[in-house]
Amino acid sequence: MYSFKSLIKQLIGFFLLLILAAIPLVFHNTGDPLQSQQQITFQPQQIVILIKAFMAGIFSLDAFYYKTGSNTRFFPADIVAYFKSSYFYLTSSGLIVITISFLFGIWLWKISVKYLNGALSFLGMIPDFIFILLMQLMVNFIYKSTGFKTVKVASLSMDDPALFLPIVTLVLIPLIYFIRALNEHTHEVISEDYILTAIGKGLSKPRIYLYHVTTNVLPYLKADLQKITGIMISNLFVVEYLYNTRGITTMLFQIQVKFGYQYNLVVLCLISIMLLYISVLYTFKLLIYIVERILRHA
Repeated sequence: MYSFKSLIKQLIGFFLLLILAAIPLVFHNTGDPLQSQQQITFQPQQIVILIKAFMAGIFSLDAFYYKTGSNTRFFPADIVAYFKSSYFYLTSSGLIVITISFLFGIWLWKISVKYLNGALSFLGMIPDFIFILLMQLMVNFIYKSTGFKTVKVASLSMDDPALFLPIVTLVLIPLIYFIRALNEHTHEVISEDYILTAIGKGLSKPRIYLYHVTTNVLPYLKADLQKITGIMISNLFVVEYLYNTRGITTMLFQIQVKFGYQYNLVVLCLISIMLLYISVLYTFKLLIYIVERILRHA
């Protein structure tokens, strides 16, 4: 019964995605472009036509081809490199977020409340694109002042990607959220009776944190993984555009801007983003599962 409900939800989500991708094509300007008076018409029947053509194109494989000017390209052959790039940035950033959150949210939560939270809160008030611009300007300023090259401010190609600044940008907001959340949960766990009992029995502080506090805070960490993955995916749009890191969102937006809106390409990119979300989420879950297994058998 659960799998059937899950299948129905996935089918509904898939058709909503097909409708969402078609919306930009249902509005048409029927006025004379040389006249100042424009007339916008709404043609919802276009949604049905586009979806039917896309579904038919899946079986004939026509839906998997897209145009870049005069060239026709096969989507599955191109998406792998873009997918790998986005997956690398998201998982690298996520592993850093989880590791630092684990350290400062649980083990050093008193220190992070006193010092780190204030600094992170200030940085969190700065919009993403302003933060990226400031970091890029700072790198350029250091180079012009000292002649010393520090990090890349943007990717020149997929073979020569910028790493440090995109990962720092992706880390910042989830890190603020995770450390705050884990601070609160650690504070609650610390005041529980079984922790006070462990202290009363004379157990060492590292042992109490490792076997009692950490194991009881990890479920909260797992519960927030979906939210954190969603935040990172939404930030990926800004990061890939401003750092030119050539990921899935680059394929979704830049090809449409340069070569016009292609319904099948938008649908396939949105499906790829959904698969990216699932892949990243389960990578994070696997990491937490391994940590739990290690703690359980240590």
